[in-house]
Amino acid sequence: MLLILASDTPDAKLDEIVAEVVKRGWRCEVSRGAEQIVLGLTGTGDVAALETALSARADIDVLPLLSHREYSLLRSRRRMLTGLVAGFGALTAAAASLPVVGFLLPPKGTLSDRSLVRAAAKSELAERTAKKVTVIGKPILLVRLEGERFFALSAVCTHMDICHLDWNEARREFVCPCHGGAFDVYGNVVKGPPSVPLKSYDIEQLGDELYIRREG
Repeated sequence: MLLILASDTPDAKLDEIVAEVVKRGWRCEVSRGAEQIVLGLTGTGDVAALETALSARADIDVLPLLSHREYSLLRSRRRMLTGLVAGFGALTAAAASLPVVGFLLPPKGTLSDRSLVRAAAKSELAERTAKKVTVIGKPILLVRLEGERFFALSAVCTHMDICHLDWNEARREFVCPCHGGAFDVYGNVVKGPPSVPLKSYDIEQLGDELYIRREG
């Protein structure tokens, strides 16, 4: 089961929700993305009881692993019902007046793969550019070369771990600002003093989203 919240949900409210689901017999794993916060629930808690407890909160979507189409229909239905409760009038009028917004979820089965962690949207990276992100607690450099060629490597120099690498577009290399070491997009050392290659991560492309596979 998943709980979907807005990305700007305050930490205090998030802590409150986590405490509520844990109290009801669930284990909770929080994954923060640029567009949403996903709470993955596992355990033996009562699904119906949890849905009932959270049903009054319009800021939370409680759902099983649905296809993108199923989730879109669910989201639209909940928005229409919320409009009716707020006094927007008939269901058809509410549906016409509500903006078409909502969270974008990956295709069916994606979020059930607990080893995948969202890193960024492909649209955030122009060709031959890089973006520093923090995924599973680690600083990572995402690079996009021509077309759909994406690479993900550790942003920490293997010569001295207090030094974080920068992307040099002209050289197409990761360069250490501390001692001038350099690595290619595959993590190979192309210039010392580093002697150990960079760690690379597998990337999964799902629609416009880039996911990094969690180790282990």
